[in-house]
Amino acid sequence: MNKLYLTITLLISTLFFSCNQEDTIQPTISANFETSLLLGENQAVVTITNLSQNATNYKWLFPNGISDDSTAENPTIYYTENGIYTITLEASNGTFSETKTIEIIINNIPENSNIPYRYLENDGIFMFYETENIEVYQSLIPEQFEMPNRMVVFAFFNDFYKLDYGATPYKENAISILVEYQGEEYFHCVYMPVTDEHSMWAGILGLGLPKTMGNINFYRKNPTYYGVAENEFGGTMNMSIDTENFTINNDVKQEMIDLQLLKSLQIRNDKIIVVGNTGGNENSVIQTAEQFPNLITLKFGNATITNNTDAISFKHPLDLEPSHIIGGFYLKNTIPFGLTGNSL
Repeated sequence: MNKLYLTITLLISTLFFSCNQEDTIQPTISANFETSLLLGENQAVVTITNLSQNATNYKWLFPNGISDDSTAENPTIYYTENGIYTITLEASNGTFSETKTIEIIINNIPENSNIPYRYLENDGIFMFYETENIEVYQSLIPEQFEMPNRMVVFAFFNDFYKLDYGATPYKENAISILVEYQGEEYFHCVYMPVTDEHSMWAGILGLGLPKTMGNINFYRKNPTYYGVAENEFGGTMNMSIDTENFTINNDVKQEMIDLQLLKSLQIRNDKIIVVGNTGGNENSVIQTAEQFPNLITLKFGNATITNNTDAISFKHPLDLEPSHIIGGFYLKNTIPFGLTGNSL
C-alpha cells in the first residue's frame, strides 16, 4: 500500500507540475512591420503593415513624423521634408516585449505652391464603357488628335466636399474619350459641368478643361451610389454603382487599371498639355487603393448609365450611349492633391 500510495502521489505531482509549466509559458513576442511610401503634394505618406506575432499592444516612435495615433496597430505617418528617418516599434503582450527599428529614406517630395486650391477629400463614382456612336465620337475629337482603334468612354461623378485655401466645395460630372496622339492612346475630356463658378474658370483657364455650369447631385445609399446631373442645355446623365454582393473579374479589373494608367491631354491656348495630379504616384487609383486601404476606399460594383439629349439639337457628348460597359467603382479618397497642366 505504501509503494502504491507513493507512486500515485508522484504521478499526481508530476501532472500538476507539468500543467503549471504549460500555463506559465508565454509565447515568444516577435516585433515586425513593413512600410509603404506614397509621395503626395508637399508631403510623403508612410503606411505601416504590422507583422508582429503574439503581441497585443504597440508603441511607435517616429521622430519628425506626424501621426494621429502612436499606439495603433497599423498607423499612418506623414513627413513634410525629404530626409532619412527611423521608425521604431515596441510590441508587447503585457508581460514581454520586443523592439524593432528600421530606417526609411524619403526624397523627391513634390512641391506645389502655385495652385488656387487643393483637394483634401472627395468621393464619387467612375466607369468605363464602349460606344458604337462613331459619328458623334469623331465629331468630338480635336484636329490635333486622331481617331483611336477603339471607342472607349470614361464617365464619372465627383464630389469635392473638402478643399483647402478657403475654396468652395463643388460637384462635377464628366465625360472623357479615348484619342490617339503620335501613335499613343490618351484620354481627352469633352464634357464637364460643375456646380461652382470659381472651379469652372480655374479649369478652363488653367487646364483647358471644357467646364460649364450645371446642376449636379451625388447620393450615397450604401451599397448603392448614384449621381444625377443636368447641363445648361437640359441634357441629363444618371449613373449608379451597385456594390452589393459584387465580385470583380480579374480581366476586367486589369483592363480598368490599364485604362487608368493612360494620361489625359487637353488643349490650352492652342498648346497640348498633360493634365495630372500633383504627387509622384505612377499607379492607377485601383492599385493605390489596394496599397493604402486606410486612405482610399474603393468598391467595385455593377455600373449603369442613362443619358438624355432630347432637349439638345446638336451632337453632344451625352449622345455617347454605351454599347458595352467595361466596369465601374465607388471611390473615397483622403489623400490631398492638386491638378497640374504641363505642356507636352
